[in-house]
Amino acid sequence: GVSYYQVTQRNVRRESAATAFLRPPRPNLTIQTRAIATRVLLAKGRATGIEYIQNGKRVQAHAEREVILSGGAVNSPKILLLSGVGPADELKALGITVEHNLPGVGRNFQDHMDVYLAASSSKPISYNGHDRWNRALLHGIQYLLYKTGPVTASVCEAGCFLKSSPEVRSPDIQIHCLPAYVVDHGRMTIKGHGLTINTCNLRPRSIGSITLRSSDPFDDPAIDPNFLDDPNDLSVSMEGFKWGRRILGAPSFRQYIDKEILPGPEAQSEEEIGAYIRKWAKNDYHPVGSCKMGTDDEAVVDTQLRVRGIQALRVIDASIMPRLISGNTQATSIMIGEKGAALIREPG
Repeated sequence: GVSYYQVTQRNVRRESAATAFLRPPRPNLTIQTRAIATRVLLAKGRATGIEYIQNGKRVQAHAEREVILSGGAVNSPKILLLSGVGPADELKALGITVEHNLPGVGRNFQDHMDVYLAASSSKPISYNGHDRWNRALLHGIQYLLYKTGPVTASVCEAGCFLKSSPEVRSPDIQIHCLPAYVVDHGRMTIKGHGLTINTCNLRPRSIGSITLRSSDPFDDPAIDPNFLDDPNDLSVSMEGFKWGRRILGAPSFRQYIDKEILPGPEAQSEEEIGAYIRKWAKNDYHPVGSCKMGTDDEAVVDTQLRVRGIQALRVIDASIMPRLISGNTQATSIMIGEKGAALIREPG
């Protein structure tokens, strides 16, 4: 299907989980900013609190009931590993005391992979150039006075869900249509006006990992999405790429499109398209799975989101998802938070 994308806005402003759940301030919630969580405090197989560093000082916060990790698919496994909960051999190699051997921590990491096409336009129809100071000032005034104009836009305006082949049961390709050049997540600048088509394999088979580089909590973990490890992922991405070209070549687009910029019309063979995908593919900011829920040996949490083998410790975020969903993960992550809150309130 094809549609405008749903967005989280209220009164023509972006609405995030923070604005929706943390405001107004409440007396039973204290938020510590500029603080880095270093580890979960453990005693005889039970979580008793957390340690964090704030303004250069180590601080401990002790829990009366239980500890909740909600660091996301990157930081939740990082904190568990720093706490000595994870694959024993990896922890020992970094000089971290093993509190509980849990092999699945940091495994099963998954993310959607984006491949984009860009086309130029001789007509001033895109958002490119609207961030120049004079135009930005006018757009800001327009927004303040009338709540209209480019400032109200999400840029990723519309999209569709498609099948890579008739044999698949449900759409496995998602496409985002952007009325602007948005290449390499905005790091690459292309002059003039243009459009971008992002194509995404919704059900990748490749599995990655989150691992520690060192025992230093300020050291970012190693993130390995392992994209395209499974040959099927490249096949699906190539079908998504071809769908993107069909859209840009549609009759309704011809009056706007001058020529394809990326990868360019010279990329036609399977080998050339495959090489382009391998070079330019990027993540879609949908990381999940690194503390997955389940009953097998790789599972980190049970169906109550409790860390297996550790008392009074739960993980409540997208890392608990065993598999990626066929779409954006924001709503699912909020649902996990809501369900986790309900589980915490259950007696016992």
